Amino acid sequence: MSEIAKTVERMRSSRGLTQNKVADILGVSRTTYINVEKGSRDLTVGELEKLSAYFSVPIAEFFDEPRNNEKFKQMYFYILRFFNDGIPKTKLAKLLYLADFAYYYDNLIPMSGVRYIRRNYGPVADIFFEMTDDLYDRGKINIVPLDHALMISSTTIENDENLLSIDEKDLLEKICTYWKNKRTSEIVNFTHEQKPWKMCRDGEYIPYSLIIQEDPNHVYAPYTQR
Repeated sequence: MSEIAKTVERMRSSRGLTQNKVADILGVSRTTYINVEKGSRDLTVGELEKLSAYFSVPIAEFFDEPRNNEKFKQMYFYILRFFNDGIPKTKLAKLLYLADFAYYYDNLIPMSGVRYIRRNYGPVADIFFEMTDDLYDRGKINIVPLDHALMISSTTIENDENLLSIDEKDLLEKICTYWKNKRTSEIVNFTHEQKPWKMCRDGEYIPYSLIIQEDPNHVYAPYTQR
């Protein structure tokens, strides 16, 4: 939360607002707000929503995780190689989300750092659809309809994993293994049960830090021993 405290203080100062003003926006005392800027008092999701609305910025702007789009693409293809016969598009999106957030749970940094948006059908990376369209246009993946789903498979033998550590690949393997024979609806329902999805509104960026509040055995699969 110390990074959030710094961001809030920077936003307040850059707009010429007093601590009293921001305390009023949050509905707390000035003393309580000072503790927020000191990093000794956490902001609730509701308070972040108030600041997001007042400053006209998405909640994700309060979090300063670096993102690596190229690493996200390597995660994308790692999963496609695991599901070499193809994987439903929605299921792929959810596995990427689980990998990033589960890695954050253990290490306090995400695997790729891309931002995820809360959608009705579960969290999805903000670059997922654009990247999928681009890979399809360049002939790197196939997309075919099958049983009311769009199945994605890799068309390339490229095996570039240089940005993924052994621990990251191990986590991807565990997640893919658990969900391999599960229906897409099961993984969608699972992500709906998690705190990150529940604590955000539709269309809102999901802060990685929300996964920390999740049960340790409910991070990437329903109550499995990690």
